[in-house]
Amino acid sequence: MILNPSNQVIVICGPTASGKSGLAVELAKLIDAEIVSADSMQIYRELDIGTAKVSPEIQAIICHHMIDIIEPDQTYSVAQYSKTATTVIKEVLAKGKSVIICGGTGQYINALLDGLIFVETQVNKAVRKEINKTITTDNALSWHSKLEKLDAQAGERISVNDLRRIRRFFEVYQTTGLTQTQIYNKSHAKGPDFNFLSFYLYPDRQQLYTCINQRTEEMFELGLVEEVKNILNKYPLVRKAQSFQAIGYKETTLYLDGKAELSTIKERIKQVTRNYAKRQFTWFNARNDLNVINDFGNLNSLEQILKLLGYYK
Repeated sequence: MILNPSNQVIVICGPTASGKSGLAVELAKLIDAEIVSADSMQIYRELDIGTAKVSPEIQAIICHHMIDIIEPDQTYSVAQYSKTATTVIKEVLAKGKSVIICGGTGQYINALLDGLIFVETQVNKAVRKEINKTITTDNALSWHSKLEKLDAQAGERISVNDLRRIRRFFEVYQTTGLTQTQIYNKSHAKGPDFNFLSFYLYPDRQQLYTCINQRTEEMFELGLVEEVKNILNKYPLVRKAQSFQAIGYKETTLYLDGKAELSTIKERIKQVTRNYAKRQFTWFNARNDLNVINDFGNLNSLEQILKLLGYYK
């Protein structure tokens, strides 16, 4: 039976390896939905195994958006994601279908849930060079005092000893004419574009870490080394690209360069992924508008979501 949640935009977020994608697919089958990915690495074509991208077979059953949209040697910003994803969501809703946003990239999720307006703060190399020359360890206290007068809230957040953030404050201020608080207020002025109902998978951490370790081994069994090798051959400059910051790719590159044993690389990927999961927990824990589901993306979680959507008691 196809259920229709009256154009409700559903969000399924959580840490890596928590079963978000599988849960989203099963829910999409029930509510006649299309899925909008909120994963900053699944946007890249050819990065399939290391990003745990849903298979073409699954995509043939349930339409997925914001996957495979740019080449591995291209860059993509949160602002671009927010603008494009918002357009996609509107188009899907206009067809009378439901939308499920699924992913673990906190910045992408926040951008949509908060309806952020992105204030242009591009790097001005000349301004940065001058700021780095002018603001030094010796005069940081004086510049921090100026910062506090311009933006008391930022002054509370930024330590007197945090030279990098003091410099960044004045770099942005000189480039845009806006303080950090002014940029924050401006970016949050609009509010969300949709009526979101969000679910946060929060499984047991030790069980999650076990799943991460298992999935790392499975990725190598599926051919991660060959995938990375093919991308390196096809895109000569990809080593320095945004895409190769994805966990698993830069590490595997070290193996292909003969700089580390495969067993060492696997353990490194497991550790880095576990650390990433910890940061995701922290990111999503900071929000108070997520319905927490203390489990992986399984049948129990699906039933909980359907109850909260009001399909049965």
